[in-house]
Amino acid sequence: MNKAALWIGGFTIGGLALATAALLWLGGSDLFNTDRQAVLHFDSGVPGLIKGAPVTYLGVVIGQVDAIGLDLNQQTLKARIPVHISLSKSAVTFSGGNDTDQPTVNITNLVQRGLRAKLVSQSLVTGQKSIELSMIPGAPRVAMAAGAVPEIPVIADRFDALVDQLSELPLRDVVKEMRSTMTAMRDTLSAARQTLAIANTTVGAASRELGVVGAQASQTLKVASEAIVQVQTDTTGALVAVTRLADTAQGTVLAAQPELMRTLGGASQAAESARLAMARVAELAAPDGALRADLEMAVADLGQASRGLRDWSELLQEQPNAIIFGRRRAAKGPP
Repeated sequence: MNKAALWIGGFTIGGLALATAALLWLGGSDLFNTDRQAVLHFDSGVPGLIKGAPVTYLGVVIGQVDAIGLDLNQQTLKARIPVHISLSKSAVTFSGGNDTDQPTVNITNLVQRGLRAKLVSQSLVTGQKSIELSMIPGAPRVAMAAGAVPEIPVIADRFDALVDQLSELPLRDVVKEMRSTMTAMRDTLSAARQTLAIANTTVGAASRELGVVGAQASQTLKVASEAIVQVQTDTTGALVAVTRLADTAQGTVLAAQPELMRTLGGASQAAESARLAMARVAELAAPDGALRADLEMAVADLGQASRGLRDWSELLQEQPNAIIFGRRRAAKGPP
């Protein structure tokens, strides 16, 4: 036999052995395990549910969705959606039994004891759905249809309607608007920070100015206080002097009071004498008074005497010797 052929055969057998060992190591014992199959029937739509979606029990992934179909009734055209799932036997273990051997997953028995399935949402943003299994204690027993694949009854989720409504919302637009709003808020916050920094600078400058003004005001108040104290001292002295002057004036008035009373009495008597004199003058000036007639005659005589004196003075001016020879009459008519 050719040695080269032996070497090639040996390497081929060794490679197959290594490949088999790698498969056993990567897949473990599940490679030879057969997953349990089940089917679910949904009367309404299953939006967001895709092939390969996880099947969970209390949050633990125990299987996956294998296929999603559509069963349409020819008479009523009513549609049902069969969803085929597979449950991994290695993902579920049983405890608390009497048997020493690990029992297998009996879906029919579990359904009679309350196993139910429902469609739940994985993400409100993406809208993806998954299958969740749960045990409902006291659930009514259901008649299992004869078939190779057992059926798990479906129950409605309390939040299905709300989730469907939320899934119909334009979340992308909402997120976009929220991002725009956050950007605007960020810009506003940045502007506010800049404004705050400017305000802090302004407040600092104003504080320094206020400090200088406060120091000047303090100095001015100090000087004003000293001036007020000095004015108060001077005012006190002036008040004392005024008080002394008032006391002196009061004493002087009291001392001069008798003399003033006598002076007032004399003034009163003088006023009475003046009144009597005025009354007599009024009598003299009366039109029908005798004294006034005598005065008028005396005034007339004085007037006549004054005219005679005037004529005599004129004569003396014309004839100075008239004092010796007498007065000569001037001849009348031609000479």
